[in-house]
Amino acid sequence: MNFPKITNSIIKEIKSSLNQVSEDRCIDLVKSITSSERVYLTGMGRSGLVARAFAMRLTHVGLTVHVVGDVTTPAIDENDLLVVISGSGRTDVSRHIAYKAKSAGAEVFLITSQNDSEIGNLADSVLVIPVIIESVQPLGSPFEDAAYIFLETLVIMIMKTLDVTQNDMMLRHSNLE
Repeated sequence: MNFPKITNSIIKEIKSSLNQVSEDRCIDLVKSITSSERVYLTGMGRSGLVARAFAMRLTHVGLTVHVVGDVTTPAIDENDLLVVISGSGRTDVSRHIAYKAKSAGAEVFLITSQNDSEIGNLADSVLVIPVIIESVQPLGSPFEDAAYIFLETLVIMIMKTLDVTQNDMMLRHSNLE
């Protein structure tokens, strides 16, 4: 066991993945998020946790955001955006949610590690975060870790687009803690 060596390997993998992400797709996602009336986020397992963390930050930015499955999530419609986070791009529940969103007329944007996938075939747009197959990390962690850092980067891009400061965000941060 060598903690610094393992940590450096993980960071190197994340950096390698994120360096391959299309900047044009990032800009497309920023435009979709900032121009939608409401943003809905979904993902299963750890991808769902990443989606929830992103939802929190978008709320801090001042957007109207909902996490699919929460009891307070309203109906989605044609003015809304669904962001699906799925490493495989084929998770059954996420695919069903994407289908329902498309049926309601909403835009669907998939963040995945797969160039071709079932959800990708339903989505209006797909952003691929390539992952290293022979990773030091277990299971789906290479995608989820890279997706988290990617979405934190996207928050900064959204902040700049909307001219939102960290002080603005702090005013929207939960005060019930």
